Amino acid sequence: MVHPVEKLKELEAEAERGRSPRTPLLALTGVTVLVSVIFAVLVTVALVLYFAYGGK
Repeated sequence: MVHPVEKLKELEAEAERGRSPRTPLLALTGVTVLVSVIFAVLVTVALVLYFAYGGK
């Protein structure tokens, strides 16, 4: 069984080389995860502020 961190490093190297047919999918997945994390943080902050100040 491959360690998850090692697998991520392999996928990162594959995406950097850019010669694999999976490269666009790897890049798109990375961007999607990053945007999703940013969105989740923003929504969490917005909801905390909304309910902290009355939430009318």
